[in-house]
Amino acid sequence: MSGNEYFEVKELTKQIIQQYVMNQYPWGIITRPLTPVALMILSITYIITITTLILSFIQIVVLVRYSMASLRYVKTYRRNNLSIKNIPVHKLPFVSILIPIKNENVLTIKRNLENIASLNYPRELLEVLYISDDPEYYVNGLTKIIGSMMHKLGVNARIIRRVNNTGYKGGALNYGIKHAKGDVIAVFDVDTIMPSDYLMKAVNALLNGYDAITAVWKGYYTVDNVISRLLKFMYDVYNEVFIRGRFLSGGFPAITGNNLVIWRKVLYSVNGFCECTGEDLDLSIKLRSRGYKVGLIDSDVYCEVPYTYPSFKKQFSRWLFNSIWNMKHNLSLLITSNKTTFWEKIDGLLWMLQFPSMSFAALSILVTVILSIIGVLVPPISILFLEAINAIIVIPLTIILLLISRRVGYGMWDFITNAVRSVLLTILMSFPMLAYSIESLLIDEWEWVPTPKGQLTHSYSFLKDLIHELSIILVLIAVMITLVLSNQVLTTLYIASILAILLYGFKLIIPHRY
Repeated sequence: MSGNEYFEVKELTKQIIQQYVMNQYPWGIITRPLTPVALMILSITYIITITTLILSFIQIVVLVRYSMASLRYVKTYRRNNLSIKNIPVHKLPFVSILIPIKNENVLTIKRNLENIASLNYPRELLEVLYISDDPEYYVNGLTKIIGSMMHKLGVNARIIRRVNNTGYKGGALNYGIKHAKGDVIAVFDVDTIMPSDYLMKAVNALLNGYDAITAVWKGYYTVDNVISRLLKFMYDVYNEVFIRGRFLSGGFPAITGNNLVIWRKVLYSVNGFCECTGEDLDLSIKLRSRGYKVGLIDSDVYCEVPYTYPSFKKQFSRWLFNSIWNMKHNLSLLITSNKTTFWEKIDGLLWMLQFPSMSFAALSILVTVILSIIGVLVPPISILFLEAINAIIVIPLTIILLLISRRVGYGMWDFITNAVRSVLLTILMSFPMLAYSIESLLIDEWEWVPTPKGQLTHSYSFLKDLIHELSIILVLIAVMITLVLSNQVLTTLYIASILAILLYGFKLIIPHRY
């Protein structure tokens, strides 16, 4: 290239950059003329992109706020965030603990009953009801096991079998309430492990003015592998922000389905549990919309994390569907209630969007593919600006999460490796979550698949369990070949980097042995 040619290219490049910054390229820098069809596709794509970027920015800002509240809490460590007074034993109410079970490992049920026996609540004021949807022969076997254990542990426990197992978990709980005699209803998952003071703190809070109580839940595993360790880290650290930080900041007080203590009369006033898959979020919305007070105690509970990627994906897809179901059926109830604050209304919507938002990573990649096909070299300045501020606001969030992780027992290297793996897992799982989000918007029924507990035999079907992930990899390979043939070097490199990330992700989700 001669000196004059170099100067001309330099001046042209400078002129294009200046015009771009002045927003004189409303459709971005494009390498070929736009057809009417391409223009329509581009318009829709940009609207979706801008909407997701704005929503993502709002969510990250809110998470920064919540993470700061959580960090202040973990720094003071175990400072009670509920003003409660000790209650004399003779004034304590009778508590009925309800635990739905289905296809559960016997060892898991034994461990659960032993944990309940360790609670420092008076035994004469406590009963445990396992609501089972299992076949009669299996329930009879469990009854014998529990019968011998309850006498040994001194716990009043029994199994109730449902013949008509409809209504999902909410239906099982409503059935259990009919057989319960407590003024207080406690709901746990069979894998929930509570500290000995959990129930006493929860009941004390109820007696001091709260209507329902929950706690932050964290993870434990019975099968040690890279997936279970990663998920334990994610729940231990991220739930400090999503749950505790939200409560401490006056956000929407979402109840988690694995631990709940509530007055029976309050539960009756909202017609019990919704016989849907999202009964915990449904209950949270109904309680707050009626002005009931939901509190968070400082005793953490622990729940077993999945140990395979397909199990985690099924668990997460169930949460996603629950969120969208409640958004379709209960958002108007929350928004129109005069009992909730303005911030609770906004934060309630953000809570419902947190699981569908995982699909934003997939949307971003698919948008880039669409833009590359149309011939967009650089998107409009407004989109680049939104992408930049999203990237900037992630920095303080990452720093605060690091500080929180150090406080809850993770070292610097633990945080770095697990944070990178969680991002990798998010990108990989964003594609099925995008498909499930669309499906959830169209239907109201979802297959209820309980997350496996304990070390069970796992049937792993590569094609069936990873159909979405494999499909997008094939699509990206085809797009990359097309881009190479059309000499679009920059976009080819971007697609190649995404493809490399996804392929590396398979090393994480498909270990040699489970």
